[in-house]
Amino acid sequence: MKPLLALLLVVAPACALADSAEGKLVFGGVERTYVIHRPPGAPAGPRPMVVSLHGRLGQGKGQERLTGMDAVADREGFLLVYPDGIDRSWADARAVTPASQKKVDDVGFLTALIRQLVDQEHADPKRVFVAGTSNGAEMAHTLACRAPELIAAIAPVVGNLPAALEACEIKGHVSVAMFLGTEDPLMPYGGGSVKSDVGGAVLSADASLQAWGKSNGCQAAASDTSLPDVDPADGTRVVRRSLTGCPAGTEVRLYRVEGGGHTWPGGWQYLPERVVGRTSRDLNASEEIWRFFKAHGR
Repeated sequence: MKPLLALLLVVAPACALADSAEGKLVFGGVERTYVIHRPPGAPAGPRPMVVSLHGRLGQGKGQERLTGMDAVADREGFLLVYPDGIDRSWADARAVTPASQKKVDDVGFLTALIRQLVDQEHADPKRVFVAGTSNGAEMAHTLACRAPELIAAIAPVVGNLPAALEACEIKGHVSVAMFLGTEDPLMPYGGGSVKSDVGGAVLSADASLQAWGKSNGCQAAASDTSLPDVDPADGTRVVRRSLTGCPAGTEVRLYRVEGGGHTWPGGWQYLPERVVGRTSRDLNASEEIWRFFKAHGR
């Protein structure tokens, strides 16, 4: 099966979940859409918000299904937003997707969406977080580099840092937790060209870690922690590499999923292993991402 089809099926959606709603925002003269999931109960004050970005050829509804993060939001009380890209893509810094070719300003759109939801949904501007899968992960990197004043932390899953952002300089600090599989058939762990219908250059996993460490002013050397092998039958192990010594409580992490593929750890195995690789069951990325976000507000 071609990588193009694999990327399509990664987000083949069921309908939005019952307590999620569709929203719209006109930006740049174009009506943009998103799914919003509100946790039950009236908030006592401003809520944290996670913006979760789908992969290439996906939609917000598919990202909702892939990650299973709604259950975490319901328990923890944060807003979840799943925007839709133009032509099922995001105009990330690689500048190779259909959205990029149409000169879509996705940094502008996501900035406007965040500001609208802070106003209308009472999202806490100091606790706005962005996660993403594949092309959505590339967009999370891009947004954090180009609009860091809005974002407290990001969690790119199966998406290395675009090579164009290697020298990203930000004012302030953005914590980063990346989840990358060493056997990903689409996103090269060691860097190079993405093996999809659009391609584009990305840094290696370790270079991505170091680039974000430099952007955030982290001084300490990386340290590794092997996480428990919760499911010995899944063919994966997870090692967390952390950069500390960063200002203002910032942290940069890489979760190296040894043997992992182009998949969301702990999530839906949307295609067979022979196509997209293994899904690790040693780690639930949605739970781990929220723990990281919760600890790294502004």
